[in-house]
Amino acid sequence: MRSLEGSNRVRTGLMGIVVVLIVVVVGQSFVSIPQLFAQPTYYAQFKDAGGIKPGDKVLITGVEVGLVRSLAIEGDRIRIGFTLGGTQIGKDSRAAIRTDTILGRRNIQIEPRGSDLLRANNVLPEGQTSEPYQIYDAVDTFTRAAQDWDIDTVKQSLNVLTETIDQTYPHLSDALKGVERFSDTIGKRDQQIDELLANANKIAGVLGNRSQQINTLLVNAKTLLAAVNERGQAISYLLERVSAFSEQVKAFIDENPNLNHVLEQLRTISDILVQRKFDLADSLTTLSKFTASLGEAIASGPYFKVMLVNLLPYWILQPFVDAAFKKRGIDPENFWRGAGLPAFRWPDPNGTRFPNGAPPPAPTPLEGTPDFPGPAVVAGSPCSYTPAADTIPTAADPLPCSHLGVGPFGNNPYGPNYTGPNVVTSPPNPNGPGYTPGVTSAGVPGEVPPELQGVPVPIAPGPPGARTEPLGPVSGPYPAPAVPPADLPGPPPPPGPGPQVPDYPPPGVSTPADIGGR
Repeated sequence: MRSLEGSNRVRTGLMGIVVVLIVVVVGQSFVSIPQLFAQPTYYAQFKDAGGIKPGDKVLITGVEVGLVRSLAIEGDRIRIGFTLGGTQIGKDSRAAIRTDTILGRRNIQIEPRGSDLLRANNVLPEGQTSEPYQIYDAVDTFTRAAQDWDIDTVKQSLNVLTETIDQTYPHLSDALKGVERFSDTIGKRDQQIDELLANANKIAGVLGNRSQQINTLLVNAKTLLAAVNERGQAISYLLERVSAFSEQVKAFIDENPNLNHVLEQLRTISDILVQRKFDLADSLTTLSKFTASLGEAIASGPYFKVMLVNLLPYWILQPFVDAAFKKRGIDPENFWRGAGLPAFRWPDPNGTRFPNGAPPPAPTPLEGTPDFPGPAVVAGSPCSYTPAADTIPTAADPLPCSHLGVGPFGNNPYGPNYTGPNVVTSPPNPNGPGYTPGVTSAGVPGEVPPELQGVPVPIAPGPPGARTEPLGPVSGPYPAPAVPPADLPGPPPPPGPGPQVPDYPPPGVSTPADIGGR
């Protein structure tokens, strides 16, 4: 083992002494710096110290969190400093001095309030503090109040009280006797009262044992009441919706005067279907057999043969189709009226045709916007129906129905007659284009092309070698129109259902009746 030499011992001793001195100095420095160990101090202003002293407790909801540190007089107030042991409170908190023990020791009760935190060294103002009410304060208040009393008036009041008691003595005697009898009755019924109290005790015990069930019952009753309340709101909303729906249905019926006729037709159709339900069942049964046979025929090979009879070329069927449409009031030569197009949907006579030769667009209805919610044309008004022969839109009068107040079926049965349509149309132009020949290829070969409304436009050139169509009058005389075949002999066809559209053009009037500008 190596032994320490003399010089090493001296050096080691000196180093030990220096280390001990450094530890002592550093420890004294930490102790002398209070900021390192001190707790933040908060202050509160009170009107009276109320016996509070430094070292008393500071409580929050009954828990000790700090101590009173200082008391200082600031004018007519007391500023008390206290710590909270790291607990944070809001700026709106309340502070009150309360009695802690029967010997008069005090404490400060803090009631935390507010979301903004109270910073260290900040003060709770006097409006957020309260002091204890001490007995000498009550005595002092009573003494001050008694100094203003009128002794003679007090004596007179006592004399009146004494006389009143003397006068009520007979009645007071009866009252005391009644109390005595009541006391005797209770004494005689002592056993029954004991039994009543015992039964009440049993009831209380049962209720105590069933407290959980009673609590559950009350909770369920609360849930039931909440559900009933919600259902009540739902029923209220339902009734409101039903009322709104009825208003919508009423408005829908008012805007559609022909709705009753449609419903009557639907009822007739449903009655016919009910009468023919067995025929429909037989048809479905036969169809099932046919479907099975068709499936077997298709499944027997990669193909199957089908024969369709009674199919003829269109040039043979077309006259019969035209005749059928004419019997129903739809004339192929008078497409717009035959299609039942409302008057405000007709092409604008003063408009410009499309590049492909189609008629110009109809006037623009103003509806569906905040300024013009619509409808632009009320159902049942004159412009909502197909125009009659004398109200065809022309260049001189693009919308004749706008001058009318009564529709083709008479006055409005649900109120005043209709107002004019809210439609933007072209201004009247007696010298406008009127009706002019359309695209040549749109007519029957060998006949004059059909006449259309609007200003003609040149057709865009097609690819090289394509056929072009002139839009203006064809050079040379038009060929004479083909003579239609004579009507077949026989009775006239029966009228169709609903209101009948008058013939167009009327007998003895050429087509068109007014072309405007020609």
